[in-house]
Amino acid sequence: MAATGCGTAIHSPLPSPTGTTQGQSQPATGPKMGYVWDAASQSLRPLQGVAGASIAGAATVSAPAQGPGYISIASSGVSGSGLFLDASGGIYQSALTGGALTRIAMLPGATSLLLSNSGSYGLVIGKSASGGPFAASISGLPATPAVRSLNVSSLPAILGGAASDTGTVALVAGSGSGGVSVVAFVGQSAGAQVATVQAFGGVQFVPGSDELVLADGESGAITAISHVNTTPSPAVVSPAGGITAPVGLDITSNSRWLVAANAKGDVLRIDLTGASGTTKVHCSCAPVQVVALSGNTLHLVTAGAGPLWIVDAGSSAPRVLFVPAIGAPGAAVASKNAL
Repeated sequence: MAATGCGTAIHSPLPSPTGTTQGQSQPATGPKMGYVWDAASQSLRPLQGVAGASIAGAATVSAPAQGPGYISIASSGVSGSGLFLDASGGIYQSALTGGALTRIAMLPGATSLLLSNSGSYGLVIGKSASGGPFAASISGLPATPAVRSLNVSSLPAILGGAASDTGTVALVAGSGSGGVSVVAFVGQSAGAQVATVQAFGGVQFVPGSDELVLADGESGAITAISHVNTTPSPAVVSPAGGITAPVGLDITSNSRWLVAANAKGDVLRIDLTGASGTTKVHCSCAPVQVVALSGNTLHLVTAGAGPLWIVDAGSSAPRVLFVPAIGAPGAAVASKNAL
């Protein structure tokens, strides 16, 4: 199991002509560390409990019993809502605790979506019918979503991206061994290059700001770029060699802890306030992504079956813990910044 929880599948009715499907109404009780998507059962589940003593709870939102399955999700604990992308390009929105699951856009060729920490802005990435990249931003979430295409005609393959709480979006694009570029889009303006790295190792905005943190997947250097939407100013927060070949990073909702990981299970914790030193721990897993949940907890997303691995970043020393696997094995996608 990767970035999500497991459990019994609960399906909802087929989409109505308006594009609305019915989610489940089964709010979980007690503390929750976040919500995760179980790809095997096509359902969203809460991680109930606290770090070191938690389980994946009953489904709150499930994909329709028929039709294309969901291939990517993103959620925000601040807004309490999530976005769901199906294989046909349909983008749906729902409260994390269940209820109506309503289609807000149709973008054929979309392959992934992301949300800002507040849940106000989203980013959709994919390929056009001609095979070229496309990207679109979503503003006005969750109440009045509006989709705007980004001009990415000059970019090669899009490798990843992030959306900020200020409305700025960043795309990481490149191909081959020639390095990759980070391009920021502000409002209606064209994209502007703000950084280059040798390889993509993860990118995320610091919650509530336009500060972008970027990992070089080859050197391992991690750089924070402040004022991305005005006058970008880079500063190294972890030099080259701090972690080998990172594959992903994310930042806790209090904007303090940055956690990066590589495929060998090395986990690097950085205090963005500078109050404590950088610490490295190890996970007996093979992460492919890092996703922030609630508080100081982050999910180390893996591609295979097994337990869910999480990082408790708020301790004096970070702890790598696991949530027991439940139900049928299968990769899942963690929801971003969930409750």
